[in-house]
Amino acid sequence: MKSGSSKLNLFDLTMIVISLVIGMGIFRTASDAANESITPAVYFGAWVLGGFIALCGALTYAEIGSRFPITGGYYKVFAECYHPSIAFAINCIILISNAASLSGVALIGSEYFAQAFFATPPDDFTKALIAMCAIIAFYFVNLAGLRMSSKTQNILMLIKIGMILVLILIRPRDTAYAQT
Repeated sequence: MKSGSSKLNLFDLTMIVISLVIGMGIFRTASDAANESITPAVYFGAWVLGGFIALCGALTYAEIGSRFPITGGYYKVFAECYHPSIAFAINCIILISNAASLSGVALIGSEYFAQAFFATPPDDFTKALIAMCAIIAFYFVNLAGLRMSSKTQNILMLIKIGMILVLILIRPRDTAYAQT
């Protein structure tokens, strides 16, 4: 691949796909779900079932992409299969959904940022301000171009993978907790 190329390589695409599957919510909701599960088998069974459902979704997208290889995403697929008005409505829903998801991820990230960099927990306004600053910063990273945004994505995803590996490798210090 040429250095000035505006294409993504295999590593870039892999990091994008992993980031689509493993969101920031994993650091927030996994412990809540574990605490509310009836047994560890139910908890881990839900993860396995969720992984299977995600795999089915990925295979479905791959099949649609191989049968209908055009540029235009959801709009083109729904416009061709149903009607352009349905495609427009679906795109509106996706736009709102993505904006809500983005704000949720930014708020989760701002809480972690606040815990790491503030001695006392800041108020909700400060957390929201941190989240807004992050959204604006990543907006400008994306405006800087494909190379910059893919490198940023790769670095953040490697940090996320590293955090997950740390959580996996940590052993509980309390022996009573380890026996439950």
